[in-house]
Amino acid sequence: MAAQNIPGIDQELKKAFQDLQIKMIQTRQQIKVSDMQKEQLKRQIVHSNLVEQELTTLPDDTKTYEGVGRMFILTPMTQVKDNLVEKKKSADEKISNIDSHKIYLEKNIKESEDNIREMVLSKQMARS
Repeated sequence: MAAQNIPGIDQELKKAFQDLQIKMIQTRQQIKVSDMQKEQLKRQIVHSNLVEQELTTLPDDTKTYEGVGRMFILTPMTQVKDNLVEKKKSADEKISNIDSHKIYLEKNIKESEDNIREMVLSKQMARS
């Protein structure tokens, strides 16, 4: 931040600005990671929906296989559909958790900025 270059600035303020800058960088990185995870989960939901649509076009006695690690296991179609529903439900829950964590991070940054503003104002009032 530009406040680091001002001559005669209070060391306490300088330290607070440095801490805020570090915190903002870390928080932005966490928000980016959260956004990437959220997009990946959304793609997983879309994929599950597409597979579910394809399964509905097949007869109920069709042999279906599910991937487990590097192999495929014969699984009844009803179980495959139930697993898809569970995957979507789990992904939705994870997305809501990511959103709430993102809101928490943004509030945390805002609080830090407000604290520094108050500190600056109190220093200005003390000088006056």
